[in-house]
Amino acid sequence: MTNNDLFSEFPPVSKTDWLRQIAKDLKDKPLEDLNWQLPKGLVVSPFVHADDFETPLTPLLDQPNTWEICEDIVVSDPVGANRQALEALEGGAEGLCFWLEKPLEAADFGQLLDGIHLDFIGLHFSGQAILENPGMVLGHLENLARQRGLSSTQLRGSLAYDPVPISKIVDWRYLADLLEYAREKFPQFKIIQVSIPERCSGADSAHEAISPELSSGVQLRNANIYLQKLSERGIPVQDIANAMQFSVLVGKSYFLEIARLRALKLLWFNVLKAWNAPLQSPTIVAHFQPEAYSTDLYTNMIRATTMAMSAVLGGTSRLTVLPYDAGRETQAAYPQAFSRRIARNVQHLMKMESALDEVADPAAGSYYIETLTRQLAERAWEEFQG
Repeated sequence: MTNNDLFSEFPPVSKTDWLRQIAKDLKDKPLEDLNWQLPKGLVVSPFVHADDFETPLTPLLDQPNTWEICEDIVVSDPVGANRQALEALEGGAEGLCFWLEKPLEAADFGQLLDGIHLDFIGLHFSGQAILENPGMVLGHLENLARQRGLSSTQLRGSLAYDPVPISKIVDWRYLADLLEYAREKFPQFKIIQVSIPERCSGADSAHEAISPELSSGVQLRNANIYLQKLSERGIPVQDIANAMQFSVLVGKSYFLEIARLRALKLLWFNVLKAWNAPLQSPTIVAHFQPEAYSTDLYTNMIRATTMAMSAVLGGTSRLTVLPYDAGRETQAAYPQAFSRRIARNVQHLMKMESALDEVADPAAGSYYIETLTRQLAERAWEEFQG
């Protein structure tokens, strides 16, 4: 049976016919009463039809989204952090994000990565130490790779370096030199992270409603500053874009979060087009909003699944699932190793059993999500231009 034969069993129904049936089922209650009211005058209707689109819908990308399963590790003690890192890798993590609150000496850095195959996983570094001295990590990595008989060009990962939102005066010469160094020694590393604005990162407050309209626009504005300032120092726009990643906090509003990540992709294409740069999908790093979790730990375990699905269906490049007892470890009946394992397994199930990594833009073609994506993109673009 061909696709045409299959669809012939379902005769087309016009939007007018649907609205007539809806009105009957609602007993003449206005459909507008079911609209979802978001701030900034954004109205989301529960009913969208193919007739609302002038052209057929197509996926944003034509390649499957093979995201990286990541785990965050807070480095207070290099030995203990290394132990957790090895445990995560044995449990199926594909990338590690080390949170460094203070700089490490070369010996401690080596201890942190002891027993880890540097050229096999994603190596990501965040925290105050990165904001203060991002070159420190790259220098340590280059030396460590040389000691192990590796070329630093074989390593992949990122630095969460984002000076624009936190500093009125950015040392652009230093950042340009850092990008030039990374382009030669660490071509598979993202050096700049465009983070979520703090004023848009709340979860169960008025800020949650603001984030879809504002966060992507503000992020794009900051990203454009990097493109402008670094290109003025002779770095090609394409190389700057290649060195960037976007950090996104995912909340618990399932469809909204899917659409928000897809909108960010659309908007980044627009920015690159404006710069006459080759179009490329943005690298999106997804974390959970901590405020989205409740005091009910087992509810969090279920919520983690839907939040992770939002990030994956939206097209994240890397995802860290927050353990269900995060911030509430004293309430947990099981050790933290168990909650970290469950967090990793959520992503394993999405890959190995649901095969979500084998589908290109799974949300494409959903009239509701497509409409919400466009609405969020339009509002964020207004914010970007404002």
